[in-house]
Amino acid sequence: MKSGAFCHIAVIFELKTTDAGSIQVGMLADSTVTQPGTPVDAAKERIQQGPVPDWVVPCSFPADFTAKPPGQITYLLWARQLHAEKRQEYTHVAMRLETIQAIQRQSEWRIDFDPRRQRVTVHWIRIHRGEEQFDQTRLDNLRAAPGGSDGRQTLLLLLEDVRAGDILEWCYTVEDRPILMAGQCASFFALPEGAPLGKLFVSLRFNGSRMMKWKSSAKDLAPVEAQGKSEVHWVWARENIPGLLREENTPEWHVTRPWIQVSDCPDWGTVAAEFATAWNDSQEGAAANAVPEEPPAQSGILEQAEKAIHLVQDEYRCLGQDSQLDGEPPAPPEIVTRRRFGSSKDLSFLLVQSLRGLGIDARLILVNTTLRGSLRDLLPDPALFDHVLVELQVGPDRRWIDATVKGQGGGLLNRVVRDFGVGLPVSRGSPGLVTAPAPSVAASAYEIKESILLDTTGSPSLLGIVVSARGSHAEYFRGDFESLGAEAVSRRRLQMCIDRFGAGTRVGPLEYRDDRKANEFFLAEIFEIKDFLQADAKSGWFKIELGDDVMSGLLKLPESTSRRAPFALPYPCDATHTFEVYCMALVPGVVPDRTIDNPWFQFTWTRKMMAGNWAVQSSLWTLIDAVPAGRIEEYRDSVQEIRAQSALSLLVPAGLERPHQRSDFGTLPPCWESTGAARRTPVTPAVDLTEESTGNIAASEAPSEESGNVRLKRRKRHRRRRHAKKSTLIWGACLAGVLLVLLILFILELAKGAERALPPPADQPSVVPTAQ
Repeated sequence: MKSGAFCHIAVIFELKTTDAGSIQVGMLADSTVTQPGTPVDAAKERIQQGPVPDWVVPCSFPADFTAKPPGQITYLLWARQLHAEKRQEYTHVAMRLETIQAIQRQSEWRIDFDPRRQRVTVHWIRIHRGEEQFDQTRLDNLRAAPGGSDGRQTLLLLLEDVRAGDILEWCYTVEDRPILMAGQCASFFALPEGAPLGKLFVSLRFNGSRMMKWKSSAKDLAPVEAQGKSEVHWVWARENIPGLLREENTPEWHVTRPWIQVSDCPDWGTVAAEFATAWNDSQEGAAANAVPEEPPAQSGILEQAEKAIHLVQDEYRCLGQDSQLDGEPPAPPEIVTRRRFGSSKDLSFLLVQSLRGLGIDARLILVNTTLRGSLRDLLPDPALFDHVLVELQVGPDRRWIDATVKGQGGGLLNRVVRDFGVGLPVSRGSPGLVTAPAPSVAASAYEIKESILLDTTGSPSLLGIVVSARGSHAEYFRGDFESLGAEAVSRRRLQMCIDRFGAGTRVGPLEYRDDRKANEFFLAEIFEIKDFLQADAKSGWFKIELGDDVMSGLLKLPESTSRRAPFALPYPCDATHTFEVYCMALVPGVVPDRTIDNPWFQFTWTRKMMAGNWAVQSSLWTLIDAVPAGRIEEYRDSVQEIRAQSALSLLVPAGLERPHQRSDFGTLPPCWESTGAARRTPVTPAVDLTEESTGNIAASEAPSEESGNVRLKRRKRHRRRRHAKKSTLIWGACLAGVLLVLLILFILELAKGAERALPPPADQPSVVPTAQ
């Protein structure tokens, strides 16, 4: 074999086990009549039946393998064999269907491939029942399943007479002729999730001149190497692998399944240069018709750029997420402009050319919507990207923009992009993976203020709710109102009030204001609520239980402290919840503020107890998107403390009418600054992808220097916070010493005045923390 005969094979194979979805897909495919000359016909022409290649190592499977504990599906064999020089990948799978539910999900065989560059040879599809075998290799019965817009096709075959206890076995070979990086070889193998496996066999054959590297999900998942005259053979073989289910609230970027990756791509910069060449990213003037509407003559470049972004995002239809990016270039901008739809690749390329036509520096950014920042710890591979963004540079400001997102606001430099972690700029001189700009992901905030005018005479109390949302939260409300309508949103929010307080009716219409330019959304509403007061054991008194449902919903509590995977946090998150109670019986008091500050989030309570008005404000600011598995117990203790401190009870006497309703009660705030929301300086936290946090770092490489720098910066940041807190405490103590006497005298005077209007002191309202 000549050393110059290189190839690139980048295929991710896994068995899909969606609940009942496969039966629905099959029924839909059966009802579709395939027309001659359709893409389905072209795909079928690329599938044939034939013998197993001579380079494949035969693999038997243990038919009597029994897993402990058993599941609905038992994998007896999961084998992948890759030949880099022949551009071929061999797949051999055997599974036993233990239950009728497994039959419902798995009684069809399917394959996803790209007929433009791949050819499939099916060797056999069989059903084993005891000593009998039933051949199911009927390629004429292949049907098309709904596929994406990137040229790939999914074909499926409904298997006949499948029974519980049957063993399904199939094997096939895919021959690849890639458009992009044809001289390289890269592949990522992920085992099926949640099902036990009797035998694992993964192998790679390649010419010894290749600079091949590997990574895996565990240090002990290493290959056995065999050297030939000119060929190297790596083999990963394991038996009796337990099926590990995905733990609750695991971050999507954390791959819980065992995986193996191989690649001889030199670096990420080479991958970026190959994309730039294949996509012809350097063409100038390609978007002459990208913005058909002429901008006003007096508008500047930034206004015209904002108009171009708004046009592509809101007026062009996105065909869905690309399953895998390849060397196929984006559709020309003039074609996308004419048909007004495209994939993320098409729309992003159109927007880049439009911005460049206005003199703004812009380029494409490749990202992975699932792995996100975990790409840092994987080998370079062009098949790991499934989405395209746009990066623009205006002076010193760098921003990412998602051309497929609808209803965004905030102007040119304040659009919010979800946290993709890292991305790969498409250019011939690309520096490799780059970190997402902080302002693109950390510009969202949410505040909800709930105020109750309490009535204990039996008449309804008034509940005023004011919501202020910025960034992604504003876009959520904007999309809700546009898709459902104000009336439907109003009915849904009324039901939320009833679910929380037991009974409620709306007072006046739901009010809202959408400031799209600032990307802010405000909502205000008033309800009459009844039957939420609980009679206390003491006659003539009521008890009110106030729980912070907002913050409790944001910070989930782990089921246990023993965990394998990180625990996901809402990130970025900047939320403030204020709960006020107005009642003439409430007397002033002093409750110290509390703060929980750890490496994952900051949480503060501020309590104000004035005569006739008690208010509790809690604020949450997350610093990272997941808690490492090894520190779950610390996180759990923090959340339990938050829930205990956030819940309180009020005791109020009966017979008090609700206070006077002020003119600003339950009304829209004039602007964001008037809401009193927490104002913080954005920080750029990064997920510490060390072995402690992810458990996915490969045994063949040490943690990167970048991770160490991130940890050092984080320690310095917490040190500065501790010094600032210490200084604040010293000055606070001095001020408290000066004002202590005056404060005590003032409180005593107020207490004497309140005693004349209330029952005896023993019957005064109290605050009793209660755990939720």
